[in-house]
Amino acid sequence: MIIWGLGIGDWGLGIGDWAQSPIPNPQSPIPNPQSPFINISSFNLIKRFKVKIYLFLFEKILLLLLNMGFIFSKILDFFSRSRSNFKIIILGIQNAGKTTILYRLSLGQLVQTTPTIGSNVEEISYNNVKLQAWDLGGQETTRSVWDVYFVNTDAIIYVIDTHDTNYEESKNQFYKLLSNEALKNAVILIYANKQDLSGAKGVNEIIQLYELDTIKDHVWHIQPCSAQTGEGLITGMKWLSDQLVFKSNNNFPVNPYVDFPEDKKNNNKKEVYKNIGQSLNNSEQSLGTSTNTNSNDKNTIGNINSSIS
Repeated sequence: MIIWGLGIGDWGLGIGDWAQSPIPNPQSPIPNPQSPFINISSFNLIKRFKVKIYLFLFEKILLLLLNMGFIFSKILDFFSRSRSNFKIIILGIQNAGKTTILYRLSLGQLVQTTPTIGSNVEEISYNNVKLQAWDLGGQETTRSVWDVYFVNTDAIIYVIDTHDTNYEESKNQFYKLLSNEALKNAVILIYANKQDLSGAKGVNEIIQLYELDTIKDHVWHIQPCSAQTGEGLITGMKWLSDQLVFKSNNNFPVNPYVDFPEDKKNNNKKEVYKNIGQSLNNSEQSLGTSTNTNSNDKNTIGNINSSIS
């Protein structure tokens, strides 16, 4: 209110003063205040005119900055209130480990669970980001009502039992989620669970079986983990929380998938075994060739001996 009261007239700068005062010629030389031939009143008028113009501009710039600061403060308040809470849903078929993961993340400890009938909901906090996590039952009778929970969902955590040999059912449910219109903007975190069990499939194998490389309309990430030991869960949550914050700020998403060191090691081992197998095959082929050569030589020698006799 004080700044709006600072008008041009308050500084003693009136339109009448401009009309009555002589306007200096722009082509005339700049007056020197030390010269005895200068009109001191004209020089003071020029100085007074410049000062008042500067004050007028300063007033307008200050008002503009204050208005911009008010707008920016409102924008920051809006984002700080509304962009730190997100809704996520934990899905997967029965016995994938969804509820165990939910309580591992919310309570930080292993909890003995029973098959979920309906849903469980907990709040998970990570790096000042609050996630309202819904765990839905994975039985076939429960999947028909999954759609009811999809409204305003920001992310999906899909849990895969990597020890299960029958993956087709889980794969079909996963692609039904991707095609759901209510989840078209949802971020996808895939937990490749039960990595602590012998015979569990690695990340690269899951990517091939589920054809994850073909997904182009969702941002996704696959994280190997164990709900029993807790290994890998926090890493997945870090990626998910960062992704949700980036998405809310309209920033470019991070890379959806990066190979894991253990998978690279396995691939290297496979390449070594493959090279060894090729070497063995080449050796067998060369041995077979030498054997054929020896048999041909024996036949030739036999023919020579028969001709001599």
